[in-house]
Amino acid sequence: MRFANFILASAVCAVPTFAWATPGASTPQSGAAADAAAAVAAQTSLVKISTIEGKAANDEFTRNVQVLQAERQEIVKLNTSTNEAAAGSDARKALQTQLDAAVARLDADNKTMAKTYGYSILRNYVRIPEVSEIYIVLTEEEIAKQPASKDGTAPAKTLKVATLNDAQGNQSFQTTVQNLQTMRQQAAAMKATLDATTDSKDKAYQQGQFDLLLKQLNEANTLATKTYAFNLNRQYVMSIDKSTLYIAATPEEAAAAKKDEDMKAAAAPSNSTGKTAAPR
Repeated sequence: MRFANFILASAVCAVPTFAWATPGASTPQSGAAADAAAAVAAQTSLVKISTIEGKAANDEFTRNVQVLQAERQEIVKLNTSTNEAAAGSDARKALQTQLDAAVARLDADNKTMAKTYGYSILRNYVRIPEVSEIYIVLTEEEIAKQPASKDGTAPAKTLKVATLNDAQGNQSFQTTVQNLQTMRQQAAAMKATLDATTDSKDKAYQQGQFDLLLKQLNEANTLATKTYAFNLNRQYVMSIDKSTLYIAATPEEAAAAKKDEDMKAAAAPSNSTGKTAAPR
């Protein structure tokens, strides 16, 4: 794992591959598990732990989180294989050696992430892009139509279509994309049900529902194209220039963070001119 210590040395979508938020978020749950998860979530609040500046630094953070997640998945697989191997066998000993090495590697990399970003794979986080650029991935035909460069550089494979300059704009864009993806998944599921239906009355009703959803999806897609030059039928990449990382903190952690923030504010030099305010 290549960790570029950008502080000292200078460095979570189905349609496009966006580097969105929540790299350590838990998977969806249902029933009692979902209720328990919701209860835990209600007892947490977001506390800012770091701001990541620059495209290179944000790309590096994204890659590093992906490496940590891959290492954790590898450990899960190795642990399963080790437990399934015969006790005392050479195969089990070899797997245990691999497992120990994988655990040590993840521990070392996780400590580097904690030191560099305040991030640990053992906690849940929200990463909020604040400044980003959206690029459309060009087709082979679009790439071929580009005029040859005079300096011999390769033709561009992406084209910038939008710039989002604040957290609200980034969140609005993400919500738009996620809603479009959800609607498309619903349409696909509805079409499968429609095709499998044999009763004529049921089929007519389901066809009406499918047509309505398809109309809403097309309208939402048209609006996204008009607003962001985003189309559900194309591939996109988000390039983040600035993002803020928040940890899902317990009430105690949030209170401690607030106290520390207040102490720093009180210790900061005053901007006052030294004049006494006039009484009201």
